[in-house]
Amino acid sequence: MTKGENSTNVEGKVLDFDHLTFWVANAKTASSYFVTRFGFKPLAVKDATESNPIQAHAVKLNKITIIFESPTTPEGDIAKDLTAHGDFVKDVALSVNDLEELVRRAKREGADIIKDITEESDKDGFVRYAIIKTYGDNTHTLIDRTNYNGVLLPGYHIVEDDPLNKLLPDTYLTFIDHVEGNMTDGTLENTVTWYEKNLNMHKFWCVDYEHDLVPYSCINSSSVINQSETVLLSLNEAAKGLRPTSKATEFVKALGASGVEHIALYTDDIITTIRNLKVRGAEILSWPSTYYDLIREKLKSSSVNVTESIEMLKEHDVLIDFDDRGYMLQAFTKHVQARPTLFIEIIQRRNHRGFGAMNYKWVFEAIERLEIPAGKVAK
Repeated sequence: MTKGENSTNVEGKVLDFDHLTFWVANAKTASSYFVTRFGFKPLAVKDATESNPIQAHAVKLNKITIIFESPTTPEGDIAKDLTAHGDFVKDVALSVNDLEELVRRAKREGADIIKDITEESDKDGFVRYAIIKTYGDNTHTLIDRTNYNGVLLPGYHIVEDDPLNKLLPDTYLTFIDHVEGNMTDGTLENTVTWYEKNLNMHKFWCVDYEHDLVPYSCINSSSVINQSETVLLSLNEAAKGLRPTSKATEFVKALGASGVEHIALYTDDIITTIRNLKVRGAEILSWPSTYYDLIREKLKSSSVNVTESIEMLKEHDVLIDFDDRGYMLQAFTKHVQARPTLFIEIIQRRNHRGFGAMNYKWVFEAIERLEIPAGKVAK
């Protein structure tokens, strides 16, 4: 998927990702980690007050904005959720073009409205927003910022760039490709329906779903997307497979609820991006060498033309998924928080609309090859 342009205004539509909000124990250090390791720039800060004891630090890189919020007192929702979940993605904020219609729709369909339409202003204008509950303890903030010219939101003030960014290479991450969540057992289809009914999104056709990969992936998956195909949300729940447990089950156990498992950030040059992320000290997952032997064999019978060499992919720990129409490249960080509940995916697409599902099977097969006794040939 390539990042589309905002569609012509139609009532009650989600237009794009606006920002992500993390609830963390220390917003200052968490935001600094994304600056030093991933190449974000400090954007703005909102100081805690007696009436609003929350410290917020925002960072930005091209079209990706992340806000980190921390409580400054032991009371309140953030402190409560941090005890339950650890640091986690609390909110996926979405820009919309008809806030009233979407909120009316959500109320009509029985959605849990955390905050009804609210207006906040400062010298740079005003924003209007509402907050609705989605899976787990997560929310979506629906934002109309057409009358606001400030740096982020009312109450924030601009901060200077980190001097390390002048010394370290650019990571070329441009926008959020998708956000992926793991659901508690038996809630996947209801969650998909929730997005269709409340946010006027629809099921996303994905090449991954042509394959029966449940034995390898141990998950059932579905996805929803907005009309202009700029907001893609992938959803998983556990399924029985070849492993004793599912990654969805492990996630829900670690977080204590359904939630966001990873955020996929897009780049037009994944090789340079991964190289520069490693220079910055980002921890990138590596894969067995047998995976790349397997890919080399599979590409021999494929008509797809891959620009990058297999050795280049191997050197930079990049996985590939492909069909006759095109391919996608992806790499993953290790978990970025204390609990194993969130990682970052780096993704590049070349005419391929999947999430890399075949890699579940190919990595599994590559590990099996490692376990074959010496002298025997893998089938």
